Amino acid sequence: MTAVLHRGGTGGDVVRVADAQGRMSLEVPAGWGREVRDSGWDPHALGLATGHEPGLVVADDLSHWPDLKAAVNGVFAGMSAHGDVTARVRGLAHSGCRYTGARTFTDADWHGLVRSWSGCPDGGSVTESALVPADGAAHPQVYVQIRRRGDGDAVDGVLRSLRMG
Repeated sequence: MTAVLHRGGTGGDVVRVADAQGRMSLEVPAGWGREVRDSGWDPHALGLATGHEPGLVVADDLSHWPDLKAAVNGVFAGMSAHGDVTARVRGLAHSGCRYTGARTFTDADWHGLVRSWSGCPDGGSVTESALVPADGAAHPQVYVQIRRRGDGDAVDGVLRSLRMG
């Protein structure tokens, strides 16, 4: 795992984290970067083909990350070479949360779908994103889940910071 703290800049302190193979990295608010699991993921968890792909989860408390009712700040990001990540994200729902809508995300590297829920049982929000390369390539696709409690919105900053190596 690689973690580098950046101070100053436009949004305060952020931490850049990478998966164990160095194939994926992103930045999160420094308070979220306390714990990292960087060993990859199985896209079958999202309903895609079974396999082992690059992925990571970074959060202020990884022991509570699997429980969507627990108050946790963090990000999960996983790459998938197979299936349709966007279709899977379109089908996600979070019972107990209020769906607040969908929008598109576009920057120099990525474009895709962002869906959001607020008023979740933990008092926070969940954002689900499906990203594809902005250059029109079919792969890699990336699934990103951002959970946040309290005020503020780090979604676009996290998505803009996503890098594939």
